[in-house]
Amino acid sequence: MTGMTTEERGFAVSLETVSVQFPDRHTRALDQITLKVEPGEQLVIVGPSGCGKTTLLRSLVGAVRSTGNVGVDGRNPALESDRIAIRRRTGVHRQGSDLVGPLSGRLNALLGVTHRLTSWEWVAVTRGKTPERWRDRLDSLATRHNILHCLDVPVAHLSGGERHRVALVRAILGHPSMLLADEPTTGLDPVAARRVVDDLLGTVGPTLIATTHDLEVARQFPRKIGMNSGRVLFDSPTLSADEVAALYGASS
Repeated sequence: MTGMTTEERGFAVSLETVSVQFPDRHTRALDQITLKVEPGEQLVIVGPSGCGKTTLLRSLVGAVRSTGNVGVDGRNPALESDRIAIRRRTGVHRQGSDLVGPLSGRLNALLGVTHRLTSWEWVAVTRGKTPERWRDRLDSLATRHNILHCLDVPVAHLSGGERHRVALVRAILGHPSMLLADEPTTGLDPVAARRVVDDLLGTVGPTLIATTHDLEVARQFPRKIGMNSGRVLFDSPTLSADEVAALYGASS
């Protein structure tokens, strides 16, 4: 990551014996999770629905109460001041399902930097314009991810793959140090899913932590964390038949 500014460098992440217990569940959503992620590393958490993948992501930004130790860039997301600092430098990609349908791709993308807009920039946004200091970066990202033609179209009129890419541009527009992608390929055909993952893996700089239950998607990532029943079952560069069997009870 030579040549990157401090703002563009990825976060280091550390979880030590982290557990999460929701009041309405008899078992822990996370059960003694220990995990370390280097700055700028790209990994995927793979496992069946309900295994704790999303809860783990939420623990990194202080969205759930946990026990144990969570560290993100040396900060504790359980502390309000640290939590605010972490969230401001974290991009979140939620499948594109939380985009605002009547708004253009441009305005949806700019929603990713609302906390950094001045009052005058807000005026420009409400008039459908891109503030000058964000224009070049937005156009560059849109071109790289092949959605320049989508910027002035209501996202309700876009395809599933195009909405996913608008959501990705929104997540990375503000130079995040950490990118969390929760089931980023849900609802996409295999070709579109591969394109979204290629886009994610092509985002150099931020620490990338994605989740999926799709084994083919998981195989595209250099590091795979297998989870089931709130526990880490393996941490591997591969997905062997034995590892898949541990996740789902059958080989692939």
